[in-house]
Amino acid sequence: MVEELDDASKAIGLTMNRSKTTVMRNEWADASLITLEGTTLPFTDSYVYLGRLISMDDNLRAEIMRRRRCAWAAIGNIEEAAHLVSDKRVRADLFDSTVLPALCYASETWAENKTSTLMLLRAQRALERTLLKINRAKQRSLNLRGADMRSMSGIRDAEVYAWNAKKGWAGHVVRRTDDRWTTRVTFWYPREIKRTLGRPATRWSDSLKKLQGNDGQHWSQTAQDRQKWMEACARR
Repeated sequence: MVEELDDASKAIGLTMNRSKTTVMRNEWADASLITLEGTTLPFTDSYVYLGRLISMDDNLRAEIMRRRRCAWAAIGNIEEAAHLVSDKRVRADLFDSTVLPALCYASETWAENKTSTLMLLRAQRALERTLLKINRAKQRSLNLRGADMRSMSGIRDAEVYAWNAKKGWAGHVVRRTDDRWTTRVTFWYPREIKRTLGRPATRWSDSLKKLQGNDGQHWSQTAQDRQKWMEACARR
């Protein structure tokens, strides 16, 4: 497969960078070395592709930690300007258009659970305190709760932002008719393989089950109709 990719790249005038090309495998793959024109390609446990951390174990914790660092870098770029703005709405729009997308980038692809959601919300609260110039000690002394801080900042909730992004992306994936790999992988089911013992890992589509219609219709069937999907999303 690597040789086929290399040949296809050469056919259109591209060259694979041997120093940047690595191989990732899962626990069932053969551990033999992979070479390309005499060069042994190194193995890696994870890599970043288009700003998203990719790993075989789908380590969402590591990805959210990366997103948190990116969000802190983003707020560092606007912090001085945000503190000079007296209008709450303008300051919130500045945060929502720069910091929030950095924190929730590619969140539509997350198989989120309670732990990852809590990590996301905690990261946003810390960023929110920086935006308001209120540290933990001052927050406690003023007896400010999370709802009070949100009322003062006026920013969008990260959990809601990520959930809306996921609903929109799910609808696009289902309604595609060009047989893209994203759609095929979403609905692929390994029927010939028996599931291991224990609680199954959280699936990407698990959170979308709450969007199923009252008639028992599967969420993917509801999403086929854009209008019905928008109505279902608006209810939840």
